[in-house]
This record gives sequence, C-alpha cells and structure tokens, in this order.
Amino acid sequence: MTPLVLLKARPTPTQLADRLRVPRPAGLELYLDTADLATPEAMDGVVANLEACDLPSNFVLLVEGPIRSLDGEFFDLTRDSDADRELTRRIVDLSRRIGARGANVHAIAPDSEPASLTLENRARLLDRALGPLRFFADVALDAGIVPTIENMPPILRMRESGFYYSAIGMPPQDMFELAQAVPGVRVILDTSHAQLYLNVRRGVQEEVPGQDLGPLRQFCAQAPGVDSMDAYVDVLGETIIASHVANAAGLLGEGLPYSEGDIDLDWLLVRLARQVPYLVTETLEPDNNRADLMREARERALLALNGHG
Repeated sequence: MTPLVLLKARPTPTQLADRLRVPRPAGLELYLDTADLATPEAMDGVVANLEACDLPSNFVLLVEGPIRSLDGEFFDLTRDSDADRELTRRIVDLSRRIGARGANVHAIAPDSEPASLTLENRARLLDRALGPLRFFADVALDAGIVPTIENMPPILRMRESGFYYSAIGMPPQDMFELAQAVPGVRVILDTSHAQLYLNVRRGVQEEVPGQDLGPLRQFCAQAPGVDSMDAYVDVLGETIIASHVANAAGLLGEGLPYSEGDIDLDWLLVRLARQVPYLVTETLEPDNNRADLMREARERALLALNGHG
C-alpha cells in the first residue's frame, strides 16, 4: 500500500487556493478553528469555500478539530461539558457535509500546572476521557465518519505560545488504551509530537524559560512508555489510520522541516506505509497562507515512498 500524501490547510479561500495549485495533492486535512464552527453561518461558509473549489469526487478530505471549544475554554477530552459535546456535533456535522472521511480530536487534558503530571492523575483522566470519546465515536460513526484521536507533545504551546501540560496523550499506550476501549476509534500519529516526547524520555536538556520540567521528566520516566519511534509505532499497531508528518528537535522544536530534526522521516514513512493510508504534511510555515515547507515535505515523502529517499 502506498499512502496518499495530503497537505494541511485552514478552509479559507486563500489557503485553499494555495494548497490546490499545481501540483495538486490527493487531498487535504482541514484544521477547523473555533470560528469556523461558531455559528451555522460560519459552517455554511466553510462548505461554500470548498464547493467553490470544484473538487473531484475522489479528493480526500480529513478534518481536525480546534484547540478551543465553543465556550472559549481549551478543548479537553476529559471535560465532558455541554460546550465540548456541541463542538463535537458540529465537527462531525461539518465533516459529513463536506464528505470528509475522518474527524480528529486531540487526546488532551491541558493544564498549566506541571504538578498535574502524576500517575494517579493520568489514570483518573484516562477513565474520564472514555465518556466524551464514546460520545464522539457514536456521533461520528452514525454519520459515516471515522473518529480519530491524536497524540500530544510533552509541552503544549496551544497555538498561543503558552506553556501547558497534559497527563494523557503523550505515550502510545494512552492512545492504544483509548482506542481499544471505544470501538471504531482510530489514531493519528503526529511524528513531531512523538519525537518531542521521546526526547524527554531520553533526557534531552533544553532550557524552557519559567518552566520547572522536573515533574514532566519524572512523569515521562515513570508512566508506561517507549524509547524509540519504532516502538511507538509498534504499540499503536493497526489503530493508526493517518500520520501528521513533520520533524522535531529538542523539547520545543515542533513542526520542523522534513530534513531538519531528530527523525529519519524517510525511514519512518516507509515503515508507516505498511499500514497507514494517509500522510499529512504539517510543517510549520513562516506564512500560513503559503504551504512551501509542506509542499517540500510532500515531495520528499513521495520520493521516500517510491524508493528514492
């Protein structure tokens, strides 16, 4: 199996036009901001933007939910709030309307306090996540959408340059346990997030201003985990349906260009190609309206998959 290599985009006219220029990818993963789901009119606007692109019937669309929920708080898989449930309904409804194959939420319980990183809290949060995850899965599967969850980095910037932590979502055991507990749920492996977690596990030193990383290091050492990307993929096994592709370095170097980091992405993508139908390039861009680094990553990925990496 050769995976399809997709680009990432917000569903704005500018970003859609950029991502769909020649050479056009086989599909897109759309990151939905809270603003895209805030009102029926906003959701209608997303549908209209995509209809204006006149995409072919075989064009693949995946959807990723936002960082913040409808009440302005961070989305939290363990919160089980009315706002998060309604957000879930809207993510799935919009996914259905645009013909997306999968909808993704983050396996996350964001907390600004490093002291929240304890084994007891991890167990409690994994248990609390089951209800909201079952709700998401039921709504998605009823709509013909594959529900997916994504692994988290050890230090969460939350697209706001903040510093947050989550006692769930870093090691592959968390995603596997959740997927096994809720039938139908699959996993999106974010390579950059996984590598940053592995860097904590192997003791990479990097100063993070104003942050006490002692609790994070102790938590990652004590919780069930792995010490290599190969083992990370092994634990997730057949739960993986897609991978976000970007490199990483140190403790904060997320979303780096394809060849600039600690991951041998050529090797990893060939490894993932045995089981993963979709790869989504997710390198961070200097200008989000231009996918220059993502396109470079896509070309490098295609070369690797075709034996020329």
